[in-house]
Amino acid sequence: MRKDFLPFSPPFIGEEEISEVVDSLQSLWITTGPKTKRFEKEFGAYVDAPAALALSSCTAALHTALVAADIGPGDEVITTSMTFTATVAVIEHVGATPVLVDIEADTMNINPLLVADAVTASTKAVIAVHYAGHPCDMDALQAICDKHEILLIEDAAHSLPAKYKGRMIGSGKNPTAFSFYATKNLTTAEGGMLTGDPQMIERAAVISLHGMNRDA
Repeated sequence: MRKDFLPFSPPFIGEEEISEVVDSLQSLWITTGPKTKRFEKEFGAYVDAPAALALSSCTAALHTALVAADIGPGDEVITTSMTFTATVAVIEHVGATPVLVDIEADTMNINPLLVADAVTASTKAVIAVHYAGHPCDMDALQAICDKHEILLIEDAAHSLPAKYKGRMIGSGKNPTAFSFYATKNLTTAEGGMLTGDPQMIERAAVISLHGMNRDA
């Protein structure tokens, strides 16, 4: 039996990362500031996103996307039965009703045929999870959402740097939430990013700042 702790996924931390942390502490910017803005800009450029907003977690990004879309009580949001609890929890956080549909056996991603069957007059959004970094069938899901005029949100917690038909996940206008938790390919220890349409990101930024339209 091991006597020392076995990390689930130890991050690669070198002198460059340590130097940046020390620099941040010495700069007195120990919360959202210039480095956060630089990260948003560089991350957005990397995934070719229209706009990007750094948040405290992927959960916060998903929640903020739902709030920005005015989704709440009386609304239904369709999502997958194969995901981390946060994907469903954020739907309940805004007072909406989660509607779970099953997955495709070969991809473990949400099944578009079942999504189409689950749409009702109360459906306001679909949250598609790119499970384990494997992109969902975005063409089929987008067609369903466009037909019914509902929002398609992408849970891309696992999906950096995945591509769908040559396009980076996060490069479109759909609200797309990324995770930088310690077990992810890119980590900030904790943290997340929301990408998507610039107008949506602008509204999301105000929501993330409790209604203020100016940051520090």
